[in-house]
This record gives sequence, structure tokens and C-alpha cells, in this order.
Amino acid sequence: MANDKKFIKQTAENWVMDKAEQWRDHYTSNYEEKFDEYYRLWRGIWAAEDKMRDSERSKLISPALQQAVESSVAEIEEATFGRGTWFDIKDDNNDKDSNDIAYLRKQLAEDFAFTKTRKAVGEVLINAAVYGTGMAELVIEEINEMKPASQPIMDGAMQSVGVTIEPRVVIKVRPIQPQNFLIDPVASSIEDALGVIIDEFVPRHLVQMGIDSGIYNEVDLEDAATDTDLEPDQELTTFDSDKVRLTKYYGLIPRHLFNSAILEDSEDNLDSEIDGEDEEEDEEKEKGYVEVIIVIANEGQLLKIEENPYMMQDRPVVAFPWDVVPGRFWGRGVCEKGYNSQKAL
Repeated sequence: MANDKKFIKQTAENWVMDKAEQWRDHYTSNYEEKFDEYYRLWRGIWAAEDKMRDSERSKLISPALQQAVESSVAEIEEATFGRGTWFDIKDDNNDKDSNDIAYLRKQLAEDFAFTKTRKAVGEVLINAAVYGTGMAELVIEEINEMKPASQPIMDGAMQSVGVTIEPRVVIKVRPIQPQNFLIDPVASSIEDALGVIIDEFVPRHLVQMGIDSGIYNEVDLEDAATDTDLEPDQELTTFDSDKVRLTKYYGLIPRHLFNSAILEDSEDNLDSEIDGEDEEEDEEKEKGYVEVIIVIANEGQLLKIEENPYMMQDRPVVAFPWDVVPGRFWGRGVCEKGYNSQKAL
């Protein structure tokens, strides 16, 4: 009975944070130390733990690995973007009219230019070359687009020049650092995983704006506790104020936890008396998993939980390995392939 009571009291946010802790332990024990060293070698940053022997006094970092990373990324970028048109959309064989696809292709090119997708893809390629895997989050955002405009005034005698503001929905590609990305350790792809977690620090005002606009639940935000493992550059002094630790979960969650989280008064529903037939029906509804999006602030404040709203039930996260390692999600990058040669230099 004690275990059942403890199980009922478990919340969706606690379940996600437990998974985040388990998956981070796996990442820390298997990849963190190597990834940190790859980063230092690529940046040319000396560290005492990188010495090959105790008598070594030189702090010179050979630029060979840096050149290998940059030349490899430059080749991929040139092959991808150098021809001007860097993507294509092919029409269905049964569609005799190709004008609709031509329009979509042109519109998509304009949207990519507006959201600076090429720049984001370049950053993902650098991460893939250094760490072995490139990852990005697809973010849907509604913005106010301003355009220069003019309109006649005073019965057409003069013109007023200004701007027009129109709402616009855009999709942005946001690169993710490996220390901020957690995945089910037994999965080899995002689709096969129980879920993926993006755990990072974000400016406090962005979360507060989301609360004010109704995107997130109303909570009292506090400054996040310091965690250097999540910082993008651990060699620099971190800024501890006006930032929030935001944990996003995309994946499956037990249905009973999801139902409890979205009920307005979950305690009353758990304590209410129901007959045997209703109890069996409710137990049937509580079984299984549901694909959700969960956002948590500072490791415990539930900002948002909803069933996956996308038509194809896709997870808005993409990842690819620089070189495939069979059976593993994390790939092999330029730094790993050139590691021994760099150390020999």
C-alpha cells in the first residue's frame, strides 16, 4: 500500500526530472570528459588535465585539429550552400501542375533567409564536427513583422511614411550544445527514444514574457542555482543573476501522470468515491503512454504540459551524427578521429 500511495503522489514534473538526472548521469560518466577535451583542443585552450606527462611544461596547443575541423565544416557548407539553391522540393508523380511546388519552394527559401536558417545550420555543423553529433530544436514563434509603408493623407495631397506591423508565425532552427541535450541511453535515434530533454539556462525575461502572454503557467520565478555543467563555456566566469533553468521534455509519459497534471483539481478526483464499474473504466483510461511537451523551470516549477500538438506527432528536435557509430546515438566527429594525431603533436 505504501508503494501505491507513493506512486499516486508522483507528478509529471518529478517524473521528468528523475529521467533528466538518470540520463545526465549516463552522459557525464560516458561522454562529458571527452567532449570537454575536444572543445578545449578545438579552441586552443590549455588545461592541466590534458598533459601527457607530469614533466610537461609547454602550454602550446597545436592548431592542426582546429584546421581539420574548420576545413571539414567549410567543405560541407560549400557543398550545401555554395550553389545558391541549397534544397529542393519534388512534386508528386500524379500531380500534373508543378506551379504549387514552385511557389512553395520560393516561399520556403524566403522564410529560411528571414529566420537566418543558414547561419544556424552552420553552427550545428561545427558542433557535429567537434562532438560527433549535431542537434537542433525547431522553435515555432509568433513575431511582429515590421515593413516600411506609406499612405496618402490630406485627401492625397501628402503622404505619410512609416511602418506597418503584422503578426507572423516563423519556425527557427536553434542549435543545441551536447551538455544541454539528454536522450534515453538505450535509444539510437530521437524517434526510438522514450523522449529527449533540453536542459539549459535562458534569460529570465524570456520566460517572464511567456508567462505574461499566457504561453506558460503563472508561477513565481526565482533565479536558478549555479550549475557549470550546463554553461556553454566553462572556462569563463558565469553570470548567476537574471537567468532561469529551463527543462523541456519531448516524448512519452505515463498517461495517469499526464491526466493528473491537466486536471484542475487532481486531489479531489483521487479522493472521490466511485463505484466498481467506473473504477475499472478509469483504470483502463490511465493505462499506456501519451506523447507530450513539458516545460519546467528551475527543476520543479511546471510551466507547461500539453499533448503533442503536431499533426504527425513529430518531436521538434533533429539530430545527425558526423560519422555513424553503429548502435549508438552519439556519433564520431573530426576531433575524435584526429585526437591521437593531435596528442602526438
